[in-house]
Amino acid sequence: MPKVYIKTDDKTIEVAAGLPLIDMCEDHDTSILFGCRDGACGACMVRVIEGAEHISKMEDNERDFLETMAAEDNERLACQCKVYGDIKLEVSD
Repeated sequence: MPKVYIKTDDKTIEVAAGLPLIDMCEDHDTSILFGCRDGACGACMVRVIEGAEHISKMEDNERDFLETMAAEDNERLACQCKVYGDIKLEVSD
């Protein structure tokens, strides 16, 4: 089972492969916040420290939104990500 380490919380959570990060956060107490839940508000922006290759591919709508937010290359919207392997995240500033 993939492991998600959230540096901000110093917490590791095991998840089923293919699980959306938003579902993991609903089941576990994390510092990742969600607003609109559909990739339009940016409340759930996280920085991928390691394992970006183990997260679902970024779709055009997420890419477009992140560009308007001037996000860094390693930042993603947690509400748009599914986990397929071990990753390390932190909440973006």
